[in-house]
Amino acid sequence: MRSSETTTGETGVTVGTAKTTELGLSLVDRLLIIVGAPVLGALLGIVLPSVAEWAADRPWLPVPGPFEVIASFEGRWVAIALGGAGLLLGLVGAAFIVASCLKVTLSDQEIRVEKDSRTRIFARQDVGTVFMDGKQLVILDRETRQLMREAYEGRAGDLACGFGGHGYPWAEGGDPYEELYRRWVPDHPDLPPAANAVLKAREKALEKKQRDDVTELGEEVQKLGFVVRDRSSRQYWRPLAGR
Repeated sequence: MRSSETTTGETGVTVGTAKTTELGLSLVDRLLIIVGAPVLGALLGIVLPSVAEWAADRPWLPVPGPFEVIASFEGRWVAIALGGAGLLLGLVGAAFIVASCLKVTLSDQEIRVEKDSRTRIFARQDVGTVFMDGKQLVILDRETRQLMREAYEGRAGDLACGFGGHGYPWAEGGDPYEELYRRWVPDHPDLPPAANAVLKAREKALEKKQRDDVTELGEEVQKLGFVVRDRSSRQYWRPLAGR
């Protein structure tokens, strides 16, 4: 967790001070990924010729072909080339991992969320409750619709301090509406036909791992007055609080 202060003004006159807090992977975690992944990739590349030579003499292995190809090359350059390739792949992989991790920037006025080159901003007045559901950070609006549900890779202990420090309603015990959730089954009698139809389509999207469709259909369910969340491949639903 990192906090900073910025001052804005004109002609040298300070007109306001805004404190922000950044939440996500710590500096140590980022360094471990950025340094560790390339080093590991390089080491694997360097030892691969020796492994391939050993595996090429054992035809009972399920994939001896690629090992035989690598073992057919001779010279120190093979290990150097594979080590360089492993280093490069490690750098690319590390950059992808860091970029795909959730980053949250808090101020007293808004929540800024960045993930996979996408930025979302939630105004303070729109936020009703914030909590951790397992390893996912969840933000609800004032009518308990989900504004966001994303995996959070940073230290969970920093979240309560960060959100609480900026006055956001943090629910320490997890989802305050946990008891309202029920497992969805086709044509659930407590749901209107329209909601059942959308959840049926969403179930198919979950099976096919069509992430964009899953998200879009989840938003459609919320427009009908219900919230949906997933546990493995199962869907659970609840009405908006107060309904």
